[in-house]
Amino acid sequence: MGFGWLFIGYFMATLMSINMFGSYFRLLGYCIILFSSAKLRKYNRSFGYMSIASVLMIAVSLLLVTADISSYLYELMILDSNLLGESFKTVVGYIEMSVTFIFNGAMLYAIRAIAIDTDVPKISVSAVRNFVFVCIYYILNLLPYLPFKIFDDFGKYFAAPALLLYFAWIILNLILIYSCYARICDENDVDMEVKPSRFAFVNRMRQKSEERRLRMEAEREEYKSMREQRRKK
Repeated sequence: MGFGWLFIGYFMATLMSINMFGSYFRLLGYCIILFSSAKLRKYNRSFGYMSIASVLMIAVSLLLVTADISSYLYELMILDSNLLGESFKTVVGYIEMSVTFIFNGAMLYAIRAIAIDTDVPKISVSAVRNFVFVCIYYILNLLPYLPFKIFDDFGKYFAAPALLLYFAWIILNLILIYSCYARICDENDVDMEVKPSRFAFVNRMRQKSEERRLRMEAEREEYKSMREQRRKK
């Protein structure tokens, strides 16, 4: 359906990008996310916003990759000067933060929309919760730049909490995307036959997963009937 690719792309663009080759991982990750958004757009048009945000993130990632290549060639003395220095990377870094906020907002909005369409209220609520975490993180990062003395030492005391909050909303988003992968599926894939595994523990895991799916389907049908009854009243 597309959520599997979204999980892989988001994981690559976030957690896997925390290294010296981060810009390359981000670029590849957002390309995968763009591919996933194209697949998911068939089921809900809101993923079109995520596609646009993905293109913006790919453009920013390309700038960062170009800057890293320029720095690398300068260190190898292939280039006489670093064409794209630290000032360029700093400016692009600020742009990346802004576009990252837009991307996460677009992604969570689309997930909430498809969760509402498929009657999975828990995922819808989780999407809103995650966006609140994202907003709090950005507020903590913006406060030190406000022209008030009360926020002068803000960065010293809240840098660590802000960093923890950064990893928290990334992990929560990954859990949310996996929940979408597990609970929201194409109706054409529901009745696909699964071949038994040679390993007993795999078959037990599949059986438990199928039981959870059937239980969620029953809860979903119950939720639909309750909503219909409320509408009639």
